[in-house]
Order: sequence, then C-alpha cells, then structure tokens
Amino acid sequence: MNRYKVAEYEIIPTETYKILRNCSGCGGKTVFCSTDKVRVNSNGKQIDIWLIYQCTKCKHSYNLPIRSRINKKHLSKAEYEALLRNDRKMVFQYGLDRVLFQKNNVEIFEEPAYVLRNTGKDTESDVIRFHNPYHLRIRYDKLIAECFKISRSEAKRVFNRFSVQRKYSDLQGTIIDWRIDCAEK
Repeated sequence: MNRYKVAEYEIIPTETYKILRNCSGCGGKTVFCSTDKVRVNSNGKQIDIWLIYQCTKCKHSYNLPIRSRINKKHLSKAEYEALLRNDRKMVFQYGLDRVLFQKNNVEIFEEPAYVLRNTGKDTESDVIRFHNPYHLRIRYDKLIAECFKISRSEAKRVFNRFSVQRKYSDLQGTIIDWRIDCAEK
C-alpha cells in the first residue's frame, strides 16, 4: 500500500527568467530582472518589440529584442493589443522562452520561482504526473519532496523507487509520468 498522495500537478512560474549581463551603470556583470513590460515601437508598417529588463542594483534598463522590423500584418490584432497593454500572459510567454534568450545570446541567471499546484484531476492510482508548460529545469527529487511534503533526502529514496512511465511534450509543455513501484529495494 502506498502512503503517498498520488495526483496530477502543474508547475506554474511566478516570475520570468533573470538574466546576467554587463551593466553600464554598475560597470560590471549584474543580474537583470524583467519589469513585466513590453515596448512596442512602430515606424510606418514596421514594428519592433522588446521585453524590458532592469538592473537589480542601479535600475538601468535593457531592452531584450523579441521581434525586429516585422510587418504589422504578421501580428494578429489581439496579439498586438495584448502587447500594448503589457498582458501578463504574453509577457510570461516571452519571458520564459529559452529559444528567445539563446537567439539573443543572453545568459540566464537562474530558473524562476514557481508554485506547484495540484490540478485536482484523477490519475492512475500509482502514477504521479507533472505538467511543465514552460519547460522549466527543475530537479524531480525537489518536485517529489514538494508534492509529498517530505524532506529532500527522503524524496531521493522515494525517487529511486519511481520509474519513468513516459515523458512527452505537447502544446501544453513537457509532461512527466512517474510510476510508483511499491516494492522495497
């Protein structure tokens, strides 16, 4: 019999990535945090879009290019209006996009903070499922410790009794299914 509560969880970030870059105000490499704001500049039919970051020490700003010199026709009206009003969902979509950071040669400082939310959906009796829509890099022993409310050392022992049933990605992000093997090792 399994003494752990088995359910389905979603990993929800509470902030976007922090980045490391040279700051002209500080005179060295410092951490920049997202302001959760987007800058849209329009020149005729051409649009530039940036995600605004700010130095944590001196408040100098850095504009991370999202799109440059695109035709206004390439954006839907809803997307354009969401960018203009700094829609939080849109900001998080760009602020958690690793490909965007790689394309701009930006160094990510650390994984963002997150909450682990029980979705309330039933799973198979011996499977725990993690939905990771933003593909955050989180150690699974840490997730197991959080969802079972146990220590990390105990989570590592439990982790060794789990086996990956399947790992797949869909439109909602990476999904990991862990099957619990109750046999003691």
